[in-house]
Amino acid sequence: MSEGTNAARRPAGSRATGPADEPAGPVAERRETVCTLRDGTRLRTLLLIPHGPGPWPALLTRHPYDVAREEREGMLDVGRLVAAGYLVALQDVRGRFGSEGVFVPCAQEVDDGADAVAWLAGLPECDGTVGMWGASYASDTQFAALLGGSPGLRAVAPAMTPAMSALDGFRFRGGVPELGSTLAWTHYAIAPDLIARIGSTREREAEAERWEATERAVTNGSAFRAGAPPTGQDAERIVAWGLELLREPLGSERHREAKVVDRIDAVDVPVFLIGGWFDVFLGSTLELYRRLLRRAKETGGPVPQLLVGPWTHDDFSGRAGGADFGPGASAGDLGGHGDLTTQHVLWFDATLRAAAADVPPVRVFLMGTNRWIELEEFPPPGTRTLELYLNAEGTLTADAAGPGERRLTSDPASPVPTCGGSVLLFGPFGAGPEDQAAIEARPDVVSWRTAPLTGELTVMGAVRAVVHLTTTGNDADVIVRLCDEAPDGVSRVVTDGVQRGSARFVDPVTGVGERRPLEPGRDHEFVIDLWSTAHTFLPGHRVRVDVAPSSSPRWDVGSNVFDPAGRADPVVAVYTIRHGADRPSRLVLQVVPPAPS
Repeated sequence: MSEGTNAARRPAGSRATGPADEPAGPVAERRETVCTLRDGTRLRTLLLIPHGPGPWPALLTRHPYDVAREEREGMLDVGRLVAAGYLVALQDVRGRFGSEGVFVPCAQEVDDGADAVAWLAGLPECDGTVGMWGASYASDTQFAALLGGSPGLRAVAPAMTPAMSALDGFRFRGGVPELGSTLAWTHYAIAPDLIARIGSTREREAEAERWEATERAVTNGSAFRAGAPPTGQDAERIVAWGLELLREPLGSERHREAKVVDRIDAVDVPVFLIGGWFDVFLGSTLELYRRLLRRAKETGGPVPQLLVGPWTHDDFSGRAGGADFGPGASAGDLGGHGDLTTQHVLWFDATLRAAAADVPPVRVFLMGTNRWIELEEFPPPGTRTLELYLNAEGTLTADAAGPGERRLTSDPASPVPTCGGSVLLFGPFGAGPEDQAAIEARPDVVSWRTAPLTGELTVMGAVRAVVHLTTTGNDADVIVRLCDEAPDGVSRVVTDGVQRGSARFVDPVTGVGERRPLEPGRDHEFVIDLWSTAHTFLPGHRVRVDVAPSSSPRWDVGSNVFDPAGRADPVVAVYTIRHGADRPSRLVLQVVPPAPS
């Protein structure tokens, strides 16, 4: 939802900064003003006005991380946006930094966003057309403004967006609470300013003490104990708010607030989606792309544009998790296609000024061969399905062999630690393609791998796993990681996913469906969504699959007990993973031909 402990941090390589005392680019006037909402609340807004005669189309970003920082370390070079002839507006949302009011995440942005767009479009410096840009929460505010009804809003450019659904990487994934990212965002990115705004010294100090209590719980790990998320009784208010939402039923209306899960029809303007292969909101970004593309084909409406790099939630440098994808992987280079600001200017010129479009519909970074590729859509037509079966002796092959099984013990008191992946956490739990060798050596992690490949294998599109499992408990969490194992033994995570057994029949986007317990000792089929990737496994490398019962602090540690109220004590359970023709546990990949047999 934010850049976690690095809220509003500039993506590395995304722009060049000017001297500290002047904004980059030729800004004619910098004006600090207020946008007055329908209820009288005043929002601090910084206007950056171009040289020359107006009016101009306007570009707006709204977020809770102090928009003044956008002038120096934002995702885009706002000075260059102004130089391109755009009136730029940077706005603190309600209850944050220079704006009045009380901050209520997400829900407040529907009306506030619509009011902000209408106010901006009505300024004499604006020609009545508005575009919006921004990452994470600043992407949520774009869709919220559309939901609120904003006729002046003609194009949006959301990056790293959770706007599709609260259940697909935002608050939950596979029915499992996203405990780590919820704590990272509420505690580090949001709480400090909220505490500083408290007028009463006594109340401010009491809230600061609660912040310290949360900090101790994060540091010593007690915040991630097995079972239901902590009550937040000793936590600051915003953390308690976040933990309370993790206890809401998956079908709760609160999870739909300001999300477009049921309102894709409200997105009636051109959309430029930016994502990262190691971003915690990759699933939501790609689901939005798929739905918008499908609607465009059905109605003839605007085709969404998609750009996905080898990036994490808050680092666009192309270097993460101990891997370096090369200088062309940076948002400051994009393989010789200009930087991220250039791409935004080209796109806004096309959508707000009807300039000739000079950008492909899709540009994604193909990891492994480390190059950008341009496509008409993602995944490209012509991909085929490759199934690799879990077999005896830890082998992963194109055919299901005879029956077999492997066991692991799920002990909630000793969870498997998070190591890389698409995470939004705090130190030392960084995102990216971290080496999994130490994790794979644990007795509660089981692995399968192919023989060394004799040719390239390019996965481009959806990845999922089917795991047949029995357990001695009546609930279970199954984490599956797709890894690239190099000849030197380094095993880097490519993508991963999780599924809680009791939520197997709940739609991971809408929350529709009933939770139900597992029957101990009975075979249950888990289908785990590993989202998507674009990755080439090189000759001599192996495709590797790891299965684990937990990943903490990223995800809530399951108790192995079906208990929606969260009151049961955790228990140790034995998982048996079955494979073979009758129990075809397997990895399902979309690959670009040719693929090895």
